[in-house]
Amino acid sequence: MGKTKQIKKNPSKTADRLMATRIPLARKDQKLEEIQNFLFERMNDLETINYIYVVDKSKKLIGVFSIKEIFRQPKDSKVEDVMETNLIKCRASTKQGKIATLALKNNLKAIPVVDKEERFLGAVTSDVILNVLHEEHVEDFLLAGGISRFDESIKSLATAKVSTMVKARLPWLLFGLFGGIVAARVIGLFENILESQILLALFIPVIVYISDAVATQTETLIVRGVAIDTKLPLKKYFLREIKIGILIALILGGILAATSFFWWHNFSLSLVLELTLFFSIMLSVIIAMLIPLILQKLRKDPAFGSGPFATIITDILSITIYFLIAEFLFGIL
Repeated sequence: MGKTKQIKKNPSKTADRLMATRIPLARKDQKLEEIQNFLFERMNDLETINYIYVVDKSKKLIGVFSIKEIFRQPKDSKVEDVMETNLIKCRASTKQGKIATLALKNNLKAIPVVDKEERFLGAVTSDVILNVLHEEHVEDFLLAGGISRFDESIKSLATAKVSTMVKARLPWLLFGLFGGIVAARVIGLFENILESQILLALFIPVIVYISDAVATQTETLIVRGVAIDTKLPLKKYFLREIKIGILIALILGGILAATSFFWWHNFSLSLVLELTLFFSIMLSVIIAMLIPLILQKLRKDPAFGSGPFATIITDILSITIYFLIAEFLFGIL
């Protein structure tokens, strides 16, 4: 049996590069006593003993059982009496993120790896799965902050070259700068209404912040939801998030309208703020859900749609909605 394949600096980390191969195997007709004796004799040669995998003569994976069964069941029990045949497994080409998701979703300490003929190749063990989860978490966190993937190891972030970090951070910041210029241009288009209703300027940060915050919350939840459950009922999830968005929009819009009216006694301003917050929040929810789903359909990492991309779009649209509503309502009230 070979040695554990540790996580390497490889852009496509798949099961065949992560799996351990010194794994305890058994046949279904063996008795648990035989398995116990084998484990005691070969303990130092094995890389993991959480599970014993059951294979047939052609090494096809047909079952699995936990080491705990050896001590729970009578020693003369056969492997086929205690093994689980409803198997969770992966292929050699399965990517590390999918492996970690399988382990989490099914509460497993290891995931067996099989080839196209279902022959057992090895298993991705718990220590590797934990490393993968940490790495995936850090990468998603960086992406949410607008730092793109780069070749440096996650562990070397603090010591990465200046040029490397600039290259990783600059693209989204340039996109954000462009978005800010567009947002400024949008505000400039409504210069007349802003001059006549100077109070509108005071609430631009509130409108933008709330829209961004709602979008970030929604996008974080759907990205994690899709990652954990690839069969997530999207239509049902979409409708649920719309309902949540409506309630949040009504509550926050009502609070903002009431507060502004209490301070400035301006009904038109209060109505503008309430309508703006409602529509901008609803739009933020829709955008935050659509971006990850579109990226998933394009077979791209949904995390790439988080953070700066959604924020910039939401900023521009919320400001546009704000001044369009203001120009309309102040024109007729």
